[in-house]
Amino acid sequence: MPPSTWPLNPFAADVCSTPYEVAEGRSVPTMNRDILQRVANAIEDLGEGQSQGRQGKPLLLLTAPRAGYGKTHLLGRMAAVAESQAVAMPLVFRSDSEVSWSSVSREAVEILRQLPGKQTGWPRLRELCAGVFASMVMRLIRDGRLPCANAEQAMRVLSQEPCDLFREGTSAKLIGDWLKKHFAQLRKPLSDLARSLPNAGPMEAWVDALFAGAHHGSMTALETVVSLASGSRAAFELWLRLVTLWRPAVLFVDHLDGFYRQEDAGLRIATMLLELAEMESVHVVLSLNQDVWQATFAHHLPSALEDRLTASQFLLRGLSATDAGDLLRLRLREGRVGTDESQQFEAFLDVPRYFQGRPVGSVSARVFLRHCAMQWEAFQQIKVRGHEPFISPAEDDELPASLLPDEGPGTSLLDGDELPQSTIFGSDDATRLQTLANGLHEPKPAMVNTPFSLATAPPPLPPQSEPPKVPPASNGLIQPMAGFLAAGAGLGTSPFALATPSSSPPAAEPLPHPDWTGQPAEQSQPRAPGALEKLREMMDRLRSQPGQTPPSTPAVAGAATRLSDVLSDSTQPTNAELISRFEAHRNEMFREAQSLPLDLGMLGDLIRLAGKRFPLVRFEEIELPGISGKLVPCWNLQGMEIFFGLSHFNDLEYWRSLSAFLVRRVEELRSAPGAQSSQVKLVAMKSDRETLSWTSLQGTEAVPLAVRQRMEVLHLDTRSIAALYAMQRMIADSENGSLNATPSQVMSVLARELDFFWKRVTRPLTPVA
Repeated sequence: MPPSTWPLNPFAADVCSTPYEVAEGRSVPTMNRDILQRVANAIEDLGEGQSQGRQGKPLLLLTAPRAGYGKTHLLGRMAAVAESQAVAMPLVFRSDSEVSWSSVSREAVEILRQLPGKQTGWPRLRELCAGVFASMVMRLIRDGRLPCANAEQAMRVLSQEPCDLFREGTSAKLIGDWLKKHFAQLRKPLSDLARSLPNAGPMEAWVDALFAGAHHGSMTALETVVSLASGSRAAFELWLRLVTLWRPAVLFVDHLDGFYRQEDAGLRIATMLLELAEMESVHVVLSLNQDVWQATFAHHLPSALEDRLTASQFLLRGLSATDAGDLLRLRLREGRVGTDESQQFEAFLDVPRYFQGRPVGSVSARVFLRHCAMQWEAFQQIKVRGHEPFISPAEDDELPASLLPDEGPGTSLLDGDELPQSTIFGSDDATRLQTLANGLHEPKPAMVNTPFSLATAPPPLPPQSEPPKVPPASNGLIQPMAGFLAAGAGLGTSPFALATPSSSPPAAEPLPHPDWTGQPAEQSQPRAPGALEKLREMMDRLRSQPGQTPPSTPAVAGAATRLSDVLSDSTQPTNAELISRFEAHRNEMFREAQSLPLDLGMLGDLIRLAGKRFPLVRFEEIELPGISGKLVPCWNLQGMEIFFGLSHFNDLEYWRSLSAFLVRRVEELRSAPGAQSSQVKLVAMKSDRETLSWTSLQGTEAVPLAVRQRMEVLHLDTRSIAALYAMQRMIADSENGSLNATPSQVMSVLARELDFFWKRVTRPLTPVA
């Protein structure tokens, strides 16, 4: 069965383009419920304050860590909640137009004419005209300026749905017909009422336009309203004051991404919004991502404006596992997926496992939906080829027996590095399914600290007549990146252990290399018998007890003596200070990592500094042919040549030149006797913000398939980026003297903090022809 005949993917729609298509019944109620309630309370307070002359609340600032967290969807839910109490109106700023009252007001009112209203065939602007006109008539009756035989009944009808006054087949149509018949007599008192509004001039034209727009809503009538309500600040503010005669106005401002790094436009937008928020019965909700806030607003504004903008700020969070499960089932119901198939797919996806180990609030709705969409395709592919979808055993005790696989223990895709040898998988599905399953892995800590004890002390070392040689990485195994100095101990080494002048790098039994998730393979090869961990335990003991020595045994005493060549008593008290300073820098850098694009310059500095400091790495920089001044860092490590691509993915000239260079380099190694061309590797880095540009780059000829096979793009989350930035600053501070520690000491104490990065950088690629 071809993919075109598969059931439609219920998770394909992952972008909410407008808040006016959102229905609360098609939303997960618990998502950002507290923010929705707080905004609803603020709008309710605004409505209560209208009759008491209170002014609008301060502008509400709604921010999200990045795109995909549901800002626009939440605005739609806000509009639905406020529907019976307020008028939700979009306020649109376009990056291709001047930020002025003329263009913004025209765009705002024009959109109301285009948006469909609640009544079939009625644009939203016509509904507003009906509501304002009915409210003005009510005020005349209430003030006694319009004689009425049954004022109470007339007020009750006018306070209900105003569109019914002008719709056939409704009981309120009788009053509408009376208003039409006597409009000539009502025109002057209605104009006098409207003139009582601030800064209002002659209002006869407005009364005529409102009645015509409400009565028949022709294109000409609504165009007249648009013309009167736009063109200047005074005209737009008068339109808003007329609207608030009926209900409070809530202005939604969204989609400001086109103003990224346009500080002047940001200042004008902020000023206009704050001026609107000062109007009586007007509420403004500004919605944007953190990167736009930092690059366009934030510290680019005068402190007084920034303080007013952030007076009422709400930060969106990501999904919880419960929210994700509800969203999954909601999409399956909307897609009309059968009950049995829904249960099978939910078990196949395994939401709790997906969230295991992820920071709370870090999973956006869009990321989760895209993950579901990819898993749905795999799920359907397995089914149409005649196999039963594999169900993770994580929740077996909660599943019906008919849904459980007839497998023995240990067959979960996530329990090991190899696919279970079972007939439920077709040969064509094995590779793809393994990749999807590996995507659910969470990185394990690269190093485990445990207290030192004599029971775990390493055995005495045999004498060595000469320093052992470091074997090349021909077996494709690279040792973990230890955050300590092991070169002088001889019990296990790291490519990034700092050697002392009196020692040379010793040999070490290779440890299993990590898979692409950064997780060591558990059954691919026997592991060294704990020497690395035992040495680390001794070091932790030495660091935690300065001036003390563990109980003397030949093995421990010998190891401690050798360690004294690397860690002296004078440096031990500094270790805790270095770690504390690193953590402070990481926390400081977290906001920058969260709100700004990846700083490739800072990461390049770290790669250069580390490459020059690690003793087993021979560092060099190569100038790209044809691009003057563009240098590519390279680490030569135990038979591997690791090149780092440090330019944005939209720089096609750079990637084209780098790809051509790597192709030539591979050919050179192939022709060299005994060389291993498969150990040439290209490393690039990205965060969520660079995912789209990386995807676009893959669709060009700049990076051919032969290069992509040797390329690893490291995806870095916010915490990882902050840690890399912090390490770069620490090493740079030590080199320029602002930190009272040597670069070697910084690397020895803090290298393990970046274990996740070192391991992924030096992970060998699968050999290619």
